[in-house]
Amino acid sequence: MALWENYDAFLFDCDGVLWHGKQEIQGAADVLRFLADHGKRIFLVTNNGTKTCKILLSTVEKTLGIKDFPKDAMYSSGIATVKYVKSKIQPGEKVFLIGSPGLKEIMDESGIQHIGYGQLEPRTFTDFGNLVLDPQVKYVVGSFDPFCNHNKITQAYLYIKENNATYIASNMDKRYPLSATRTLPGTGAILAGLNQALGYDPLIVGKPSSIFFEIINSEQHLPDKSKVLMVGDNLNTDIMFAKNSGIDSALVLTGIVKPEDVKHEDSFPVQPTYIIDSVRDLILQTSNK
Repeated sequence: MALWENYDAFLFDCDGVLWHGKQEIQGAADVLRFLADHGKRIFLVTNNGTKTCKILLSTVEKTLGIKDFPKDAMYSSGIATVKYVKSKIQPGEKVFLIGSPGLKEIMDESGIQHIGYGQLEPRTFTDFGNLVLDPQVKYVVGSFDPFCNHNKITQAYLYIKENNATYIASNMDKRYPLSATRTLPGTGAILAGLNQALGYDPLIVGKPSSIFFEIINSEQHLPDKSKVLMVGDNLNTDIMFAKNSGIDSALVLTGIVKPEDVKHEDSFPVQPTYIIDSVRDLILQTSNK
């Protein structure tokens, strides 16, 4: 039996699995079309918190050449985080946002009031001593932020410590796979200073948290967990997410984890159900399951 025949729903990470930047990973589009043609349910589940649904749709069309991918089958950690905060926040409460233009757009569309977005001017210690906090800020949401600086991290810290704001992150990915040969510091690297100052990590909504799976499942009514497969390139996010959610996983070697890393498979922090060279092996490889 082919591997894909064991499952009815597939959750695909994107960067490092389906594409690198604007370049399709060979065979990715064909795999998605093949699975759809055989009645399988397909969802994109990316930890890239900067991605709006509109951006994801555009990337799928331009990179994979798929023009009719369903909008409601696309989830970013940013989309999931806003859904989670929306379910918890009370009228009149605000969010202090460490985030990208995309996350700001998602939050604006949800109607959540927020402050902190954008490039904040540097402050002196005297300035911070005189800073008056907004009493309505009850959440700090952290994600990838190209404008992040000491002022923003310090304000987030003060809102958490002095306002008792709940600290939430879209993800804590240390690195972002820009291309097949280059990675960049990710959200985890940006928020590391805040975490160190606080002495604890945020509540993570994106992978590897099962909260992400619960949000998708509540909206999509996925089949039995034994029939759901997560396909990803990152052990600490994608594969751990599958374990935490109680579903099987396939690790591809086109992203964070490289073929040479498999030599040290015994030291992996979590074991995937399958290890495959690339996403196209989903339909080429057989399974004993």
